[in-house]
Amino acid sequence: MFKKAKGTQDYLPEDQAVQNYIFNIFRMLAGRYGFKEVESPAFEDVKLLSKKSGDENTQQIFRLEKKGDEDLGLRFDLTVPLTRMFVEQEKSLPKPVKWSYATRMWRYERPQAGRSREFYQVGVELFGADDPRADTEVINLILDIFQTLGFNENDIELRLNNRKLLEGLLLEEVLPNKITEVIRIIDKKSKLPKDVYLEELKKIGIRDPNKLDQLLEITLFERLENIDKNALATEGFNELKAIWPLLQKKFVTLSLSTARGLDYYSGTVFEVFDKSGKFRSLCGGGRYDDMVEAFGSKSCATGFSIGLSTLTLLLKDKKKLPELDLGVDYYVAPVKEFEKDAYDLVAQLRSKYSVETDLSGRNLGNQIKYANTIGAKNLIVFGEDEKKSGKVKVKNLATGKEEEKNIKEL
Repeated sequence: MFKKAKGTQDYLPEDQAVQNYIFNIFRMLAGRYGFKEVESPAFEDVKLLSKKSGDENTQQIFRLEKKGDEDLGLRFDLTVPLTRMFVEQEKSLPKPVKWSYATRMWRYERPQAGRSREFYQVGVELFGADDPRADTEVINLILDIFQTLGFNENDIELRLNNRKLLEGLLLEEVLPNKITEVIRIIDKKSKLPKDVYLEELKKIGIRDPNKLDQLLEITLFERLENIDKNALATEGFNELKAIWPLLQKKFVTLSLSTARGLDYYSGTVFEVFDKSGKFRSLCGGGRYDDMVEAFGSKSCATGFSIGLSTLTLLLKDKKKLPELDLGVDYYVAPVKEFEKDAYDLVAQLRSKYSVETDLSGRNLGNQIKYANTIGAKNLIVFGEDEKKSGKVKVKNLATGKEEEKNIKEL
């Protein structure tokens, strides 16, 4: 017997209904913010996927069999492909460019809860606006999505930081060529025992890891404003200061240890977590102007992505999923000699409703049993009396109540 590939998921109707529920809310809200949905090829040149992606992501690329000079791999996010799309089309596009997506990606990694080799994400990329209000736009969209899904400030928090601010503060403690290594350790802070975390910082060359840790623990904006900052840290702080008044503060926490490990983030960064700490990051994003420049443009960009696997786990854990109805509106059960007339009724009803009918030659008893099994809302038995009278009895299968209706009225 064949089984699905490791790290993948089969989406049965119930699973697909949950995914569609999330997709529909995302598409509705992204559309209200003016984002237009796009799609990219599933595979790209490996050189493109590797550009400004970090060693970890490069190692996780699903590579296709090499044919001739082509070296292709499956996309692991949409930020890289959409940046390529934007740069290719930049001259003809009015700015800012606001794109959204709801689609699947691939990563070759060890599967675990909330993390698969094939997975779905929703997200947006906003190109061509260097004003901090563009960052506010995507953050407020994130918070609207989570609130529409039923979460409040007791369920989730958005941790906000700025890479320039963080790097500027780190330059007071470490040599410039060690900054990237330190940021990767800081980004894993929540996953490491504190003594291991401090020891890792010390190995890299942080003179006083405890002092740095105390600095990273600052969560009050006012306190951060009063500490000494070099030019780079001041630039990052001013970017945060510009968006701070425009955010829904009840959801937002200043978090200097939120670093977003990917190499391409260059300014404001953020992640969304459930406050219980039970699940991995629900959403992440930020500004990545440097990557757009590395792709040959003088423009800028910001955006986010939300992974559906972890989000779905949280929705189920918090009981935030509504009752998702998969039942058809009508089941028409024909008496054998009157199947043709019953099928005419089915065709008529399908102009407005979802309808099922017998496809297996079942007797009436088994048809009615099947209608209940699939969650049909209403049952119509069609036979000689119905053909002669032009009327049918519509039975509500939830209440058992019957109502006679003229077929033409249906």
